[in-house]
Amino acid sequence: MKALAGFIAAPLVFVAVLLMLIVGASGGNSSVAAAAACGTASAPGVSAAGVLPASVGRWSGDQIRMAATLLDAAAKLGVNQQAQTVLIMTAMGESSLSNPDHGDAVDNSTIGVLQQGGSYGPRAARLDPATAATAFLTRLMKVPDWEGLEPTLAAHAVQGNADPYHYAPFWTDAQAVVAAVTGKKVSSGCTATGNGEQSAKTLIAARAAGTLTDYNPKMLDELNGMADGTASAQCQIDPRVLQILVLVLNKYGSVGVSDINRPCAGEGLHCEYSAHCTSPSTAVDFNSIGGRTTTGGDPASLELLTYLDTIMPKGSHAGQVQCRPTMTFQNITAFSDPCTHLHVDVRGTTAPLTATSGG
Repeated sequence: MKALAGFIAAPLVFVAVLLMLIVGASGGNSSVAAAAACGTASAPGVSAAGVLPASVGRWSGDQIRMAATLLDAAAKLGVNQQAQTVLIMTAMGESSLSNPDHGDAVDNSTIGVLQQGGSYGPRAARLDPATAATAFLTRLMKVPDWEGLEPTLAAHAVQGNADPYHYAPFWTDAQAVVAAVTGKKVSSGCTATGNGEQSAKTLIAARAAGTLTDYNPKMLDELNGMADGTASAQCQIDPRVLQILVLVLNKYGSVGVSDINRPCAGEGLHCEYSAHCTSPSTAVDFNSIGGRTTTGGDPASLELLTYLDTIMPKGSHAGQVQCRPTMTFQNITAFSDPCTHLHVDVRGTTAPLTATSGG
């Protein structure tokens, strides 16, 4: 693979104290401690039933067996499901879960399921999937705050490929394969940063890569002021809104938004009652996730709402109630809104969210 490019580190402020306690208790085993700080440190490699699925989406046969081999190696190392899923995502992006004895047109010196170069050791080691997985995860554990990065950026920090977002399209598939092979729903247990500046920087990088989009560029220009602390009073965005965007981006790989802070973007329509017009703005409108349009009542919107209900404070709002079948929420109150997007706004406590990036 090519020389390592820069990546964005987003500190996990919610688990810092827990991480220090675990490090102390583990005698300085930083790899296992970092894994234990976010989710289950010893998630099983394969289902207790010992029966692998014949297929998971477009992945089947030898590909599923390769995933099981990689996940067994990950479990023996003691890493959590987030690391396991990053591993599978990377193997999908590098070799389609195969074990080639050659590289690609870009770099023919790399081999194996993870396309590892000479720095990973002898040829035989790189062609042994379990050894390759262990080597990959060992390096992943050394990436600063890897759990706070978008999954594709965490993989890129290890692989050093030319395109940091090369792996993003495989994230959802990797989640499905890990869940099917292990028999456990994927949930990292990792918190996204509650720091508005750090979240904004992550979103700016996603915008540059084309995985965060908006029909009105001025809506996303607002992120620049939030990232460097220069946002005017009119252009403030609630840090929890930025956090939600990071979490949804991590989960689905790409996000399209149509509204955040309306006055900052030069739009004053219906500002007399809109959460898009408060200072800071507490709302965001989604018009797509993972390449699927969200209009408030479609399957993608229902899936997103189910997830958001687990991370948003009690009393938060979601629009488009008339656009979909009746849904029962624990934290969200629904209201009517045009069926052209999915509106959510954060209410209740002002504390940063303590949310998972998987699941």
